[in-house]
Amino acid sequence: MLQNILICVLFACSACAMHLEYLKIESAEDDLLNSVLDQYYESEGLSETLPKTGADPFCWACKWVVKKVKKHLITNAKAEVIKNKLLQVCDQIRLMKTKCKKMVTKYMDVLTDELSTTDDPQTVCINVGICKSNPIWKFIQDSQQTHQKL
Repeated sequence: MLQNILICVLFACSACAMHLEYLKIESAEDDLLNSVLDQYYESEGLSETLPKTGADPFCWACKWVVKKVKKHLITNAKAEVIKNKLLQVCDQIRLMKTKCKKMVTKYMDVLTDELSTTDDPQTVCINVGICKSNPIWKFIQDSQQTHQKL
């Protein structure tokens, strides 16, 4: 009887060890995939705008879109020009192209209004409702504006 119990424990331990080994392999593959993606994004010039782990991809996409559109807008651009730029910018994102287009189409009017202001991408996306407000971010932003006024 004791011999049968020891054999069962041996099989159970073997199964657990194999499962843990598979988990190690999956983790190593994830690390490899992340490093390959990092290299790709750096070569494409997207490394500074990569979403951080756990970040909301729609918030990241919104900030990316706003940053790209603002970069190519002239001061006091007309609403039609802003709308055209918004429709064109999602073709550059590759990763989330269709989701980007849906987001831009859904929030077109609000994004157009917000892009005509001097707000930074984070503030624009919070005002649109895509990103969540971060009280610490707001505090830092307010303190920077106060510092600049002094």
